[in-house]
Amino acid sequence: MSAQTAQSLLLVLVMSGAFAAAVRFGRLSDSLAILVSAAAGLLLAGFPPLDSLRHLVDGSFTFLPIVLIICSAQFFINVQRESGALSAMARDLVIAFHRYPRVLLVLLMFLTVLPGALTGPGAAGQFAFGSLVSSLLLLMKLPRVKVAAFIAMGGVIGTFAPPINVPAMIIAAGINMPYLGFFLPLLLLTVPLAVFSALYLGLRHLEGPLDREKAIQALPPIPEKMKGIRVYGPMILVVGLMVLSRLAPHSLPPIGVALMFLLGAAAAYLLGNRLKSPLAVSQEAFLETLEVNAVLLTVGALVQAMAANGVRGLLVIGSISLPLYVLYSAIFIACCFLGGVLGAFGVASIFGIPFMLALLGRDPILATVGLSIIACVANIAPPTAVLGKSAMILADCRDPYSRFLTVSLVPNLAVGLLGLLLVIFADSLPFLRL
Repeated sequence: MSAQTAQSLLLVLVMSGAFAAAVRFGRLSDSLAILVSAAAGLLLAGFPPLDSLRHLVDGSFTFLPIVLIICSAQFFINVQRESGALSAMARDLVIAFHRYPRVLLVLLMFLTVLPGALTGPGAAGQFAFGSLVSSLLLLMKLPRVKVAAFIAMGGVIGTFAPPINVPAMIIAAGINMPYLGFFLPLLLLTVPLAVFSALYLGLRHLEGPLDREKAIQALPPIPEKMKGIRVYGPMILVVGLMVLSRLAPHSLPPIGVALMFLLGAAAAYLLGNRLKSPLAVSQEAFLETLEVNAVLLTVGALVQAMAANGVRGLLVIGSISLPLYVLYSAIFIACCFLGGVLGAFGVASIFGIPFMLALLGRDPILATVGLSIIACVANIAPPTAVLGKSAMILADCRDPYSRFLTVSLVPNLAVGLLGLLLVIFADSLPFLRL
């Protein structure tokens, strides 16, 4: 073993120990613990304090465009929620499909996935629709532990669903690849996984048509004027701008995804009634996205620190030198299980980028999509289990977390294995790129 390799391994141990100590003994949040880990890695590598600070600040700007997208998307979702549009969408689903519980079950899953798909963090769908979907699923006779698993799977799928897949954005940014061409592959994978998860968790508990009146009474009050264009107009505007930007990239000015969400929020204000001030809603959106955005900023600093002190190079070289079957096993284990500490975004940065650099010989878009899908399973894995624990709270589920993991094992394995298969056969699936 060379002296440089030994030094890099020592840095890995020190950075891991600094993170664990910051969480265990310092009681720091994940984002602050990541920042402590990055600072320890830089200082131990011999960087002076001012140089270390420069690397931390410089790295924190790596994912700033993603942070802006998340904040603007959450602002849009909050305006829609404040106006009653989200509750109106749930009401319309119940009215249209209460006689068809299987279809309604699948549509409730897509309703849970939608906010996460538009904002990036799957928790957005949980907090936007979790209580609504939970009350409807209980009326459909699902046990609370399965309701929690249903909401959690909506969050997991929403994290990688298009158009905003933050783990894929992180990996793409780490290998200097534009986030283009991801929409269709992600869509073709999201739909079957959402349908399978919904039917697997709920189909055997359905006993017949849903009681329409009870279901509507379980929803929050909806303003009388919230119908038609007032409900769906802002969403149609945002989706339309996203589609147009891809169909006519040279005709539509490149306004960016963040501005698209702000335009949708402006339309919601014009069509809504008696909404909070934009400042109040933006403050709520900032607080709701603070945790995930803090992780993104500090993970950017960590990636910069790892690049500066040589740890990232060690991970890349180690990944490239692994036999293929060992590499695939390492991808699945690191992303699904070790990600329980870092979460999906941390996994994408710490493991996803080196793994992707080792996979550059195959289709980079499909391989990145596969890695991002596997990384999202980390949001269910303990100890952090961000989406799993929040789903149990929303469903008022008092079962042990081990019981929740057992119930949600099959759909989570389906997500992880499908992502791994996409990584392995990335060059053999050209139809996903049509």
